[in-house]
Amino acid sequence: MTSINVLDLPPSVQETLIKVNLDTVEDLLLYTPPAIADDGPSSRYKRHQPAKGTSISNYDRLMGLTADEITLAYDQASAYVFETRIAYGTALDLYQEEDWLTLGDDVLDRALGGSGIMTRGITEIAGESAVGKTQFCLQLCLTAQLPKECGGLDGSVVWLSTEGKFPYSRLETMIHHFVTKYKDVVPDLDEDTIRNSIYFDSMADQETQLHIFNYQLPVLIQDSHIVVEDEDGNESEHQEPLRKPIKLVIIDSIANNFRSELTVSPAGAESNGGHDSFRSSILQRSSELCEIGQRLRTLADQHGLAVVCVNQVTDVFEADPPALLPNMKSDPLNQKKPALGLVWENTVNARIVLQRNRLGEGYDVDPYAAPAPSNGEPQRTLSVVFAPWTSNSVGGGRGGGSGGRESVGHCYYRIDDAGVSGIVSE
Repeated sequence: MTSINVLDLPPSVQETLIKVNLDTVEDLLLYTPPAIADDGPSSRYKRHQPAKGTSISNYDRLMGLTADEITLAYDQASAYVFETRIAYGTALDLYQEEDWLTLGDDVLDRALGGSGIMTRGITEIAGESAVGKTQFCLQLCLTAQLPKECGGLDGSVVWLSTEGKFPYSRLETMIHHFVTKYKDVVPDLDEDTIRNSIYFDSMADQETQLHIFNYQLPVLIQDSHIVVEDEDGNESEHQEPLRKPIKLVIIDSIANNFRSELTVSPAGAESNGGHDSFRSSILQRSSELCEIGQRLRTLADQHGLAVVCVNQVTDVFEADPPALLPNMKSDPLNQKKPALGLVWENTVNARIVLQRNRLGEGYDVDPYAAPAPSNGEPQRTLSVVFAPWTSNSVGGGRGGGSGGRESVGHCYYRIDDAGVSGIVSE
């Protein structure tokens, strides 16, 4: 929001607008005086009222401005919006303002389109237990703090967990390797600064989860991005020492509270009451998912954040289900898909799926034909199901494109003490 103090209005006009809570350029342009609304066609003019607790009648009574004064205020507000381009932009503007978050590995970044994860949207990382979802998120916690010229966001991180305590010990191991890797490129990279730039909170149930998303998280992000002027008139970040503006939000995992608190009717219940209760619970879950998704997208767009949501998977019990990934076609007993259904799928902007397979005797390898690990470690696969910025590995998804052995949207990876790294297929 932009204060009307930026407009060159007479003091009396400015004071009147502030008195009736029309104290921003956006609120002023949304307000339609009764003279315009009454004289114009109802289909074109509507009585917009800023949601600040004052009724339309009170606005009209307190306004007390002449038609010329109102016209002057509108003209200046409109000119300011046009000149500063705060309400619109070209495709080039959007492209130049877009930031990307590297995964810290060239092979992984190429699989995601070349630059990593896009900001101003929600990216889902889905997969079975022990496939490496948390490892990817921990690595993003580190790369997000890199300067932008190194592929980072030069910001801090918020980690919201529904599945227990934060993996501190694993992070400590990765921090040491991370600082060693980038010490020549970023000499001032410090382990204590990295630790101090990761916020953590636990969401034990749905009520706490909604409260954090609706109140605590927006305030924390907003405060970290406030810019004030120092005594010399220079802009400086208004935040605690060693803290950077929040640029990455990680939810691990988005499905846990919804799945654990879902009300299911008793087996064999024939009364409509049980079915109605289950249906009501599903509708309530869908409503809360939409609310959370809208809140996260708004925060991501307003502050240029990358939002990463970890999701669990569920088994698919169908005679001939559409395979989530190509290599699932060879294992009919391993048909899985991300949890939370179509509502959540339509909420996220990108979906990345991680898989982990042990190649046993008689197992039909996937079409990408990756070399089998020689040390007996499981074969790990990263696949882009859909993403607006790159081709997808599955084919026919929202991202377009088609899969292939060396195609964008697919790679193999390993996990070691340093973190996650991609494997180049021969």
